[in-house]
Amino acid sequence: MDKTRRAKLESLIQQELVPILSSELKDPRVRPVTITRVELTQDAGSAEVYVVLFGLDHLENKENADKMSGCLEGLNSAAGYVRKKLGSVIKIRQVPGIRFKADSGLTNTMRVNELLKKISDSAEAREKTPPENETE
Repeated sequence: MDKTRRAKLESLIQQELVPILSSELKDPRVRPVTITRVELTQDAGSAEVYVVLFGLDHLENKENADKMSGCLEGLNSAAGYVRKKLGSVIKIRQVPGIRFKADSGLTNTMRVNELLKKISDSAEAREKTPPENETE
């Protein structure tokens, strides 16, 4: 499958998954999620769906990481149902198998921004302190 067709199919899958995940799954482990991207394999036989829990900013916190892992377990256990619903909406010959994964890109970006801010703040603090007078 060429890149353009695969990109269109990834976008279509992402759009169609939103209503399925938000209204049709009844698993209590599945919390509201944001689908950040969908990546299809070269033959479009399987799709990796990257999600972020809505309202969680850091997965470094153990409680948030537990919520995310529970949500992923729920999503992956419902992957067959989601695939079936997706097949009824998208008219393609073979609906790809779906696997849900946590997208850590947002968390990593936020962590890098925090570190850069700390570095910037410490550099500003060093500039503001007057140099010590050297005595001879």
